Amino acid sequence: MAVPVIMWWLLMVVVVVQSEYSPSVIQLKWEVEYKFWWPDCKEGIVMAINGQFPGPTIEAVAGDNVNIHVINKLSTEGVVIHWHGIHQNGTAWADGAAGVTQCPINPGETFTYSFIVDKPGTYFYHGHYGMQRSAGLYGMLIVKSPEETLKYDGEFNLLLSDWWHKSIHAQELALSSQPMRWIGEPKSLLINGKGQFNCSQAAHLTKKDDQCTFKGKDEDQCASHTLRVEPNRVYRLRIASTTALASLNLAVQEHELEVVEADGNYVKPFNVSDIDIYSGETYSVLLRTNGSISKKYWISVGVRGRKPETPPALTMLNYVNAPEADRPAKHPPETPRWDDFDRSITFTKKIFAAEGTLSPPENVG
Repeated sequence: MAVPVIMWWLLMVVVVVQSEYSPSVIQLKWEVEYKFWWPDCKEGIVMAINGQFPGPTIEAVAGDNVNIHVINKLSTEGVVIHWHGIHQNGTAWADGAAGVTQCPINPGETFTYSFIVDKPGTYFYHGHYGMQRSAGLYGMLIVKSPEETLKYDGEFNLLLSDWWHKSIHAQELALSSQPMRWIGEPKSLLINGKGQFNCSQAAHLTKKDDQCTFKGKDEDQCASHTLRVEPNRVYRLRIASTTALASLNLAVQEHELEVVEADGNYVKPFNVSDIDIYSGETYSVLLRTNGSISKKYWISVGVRGRKPETPPALTMLNYVNAPEADRPAKHPPETPRWDDFDRSITFTKKIFAAEGTLSPPENVG
């Protein structure tokens, strides 16, 4: 009887292992509509999904089938959503390109996007009709590997965007007019949909009395998204840019960044003090929390490639033992000169594909 028992046990092990990696079906129902919001502590209008801005983060595993039932609750506009970076092999009609692969979803109607996420990586989605992306119709799409070999203790998503105070309809009319009316530089930069206009979290380091206090009932909509970390750990920062105009640079004060993924492709790891990121790009970087366990550090996002008339976006890396009321004592990292193009080229030349197209590299340390 011992042999049949062993055979049964081995069969159960095989079944468990296979079921652990079998693809899943993700079912989501989204309602798209306009909402009043305070993205940079100034009231404006955003495009929200299920009342949320930015839209909800999708988390899947490579091989999963994603079914998203999108209901257009706009009064007078069509809507489509593009899944940026997803191959859409065999599902071109789910790509979300209005007038190319699908007709816009009319007001009151529903369209189901159904596709397979076949490749692990950091992606995002966004509106692809008119200027709806600039109105905030975007969110993160994270596809994890069933056999991840990168070693880290936790991860954070950083979704970067630029923001204007004019409505997208006013922007579209101005840009399409003859002659064109320039809409100006973005009023603010947002990190995960949160920013600060006409004030600075770092004002305590200057004589200016414009430190953000986030007073009012809507303070949670623009209060910065703090990254809370433990010392001596490795964190994966998944970074995506949905900007309409601004090229950006991101730095974490007194911390190196190890780039391990670019645009959904694993790359040979390399260390930098900051990264340039352009509209539509995504990166994963590993951050090692080897700083002081009782301090906070700035995460700074500034404009590159254009004269920086938009102030940097700031949030904080908060070690668990840091006093809650404190702010970093040093000035935020300074964004490299906007026209230092050689620096951007040098960064780009460091990006090489990892050996093997589907297997991520094993990081050491």
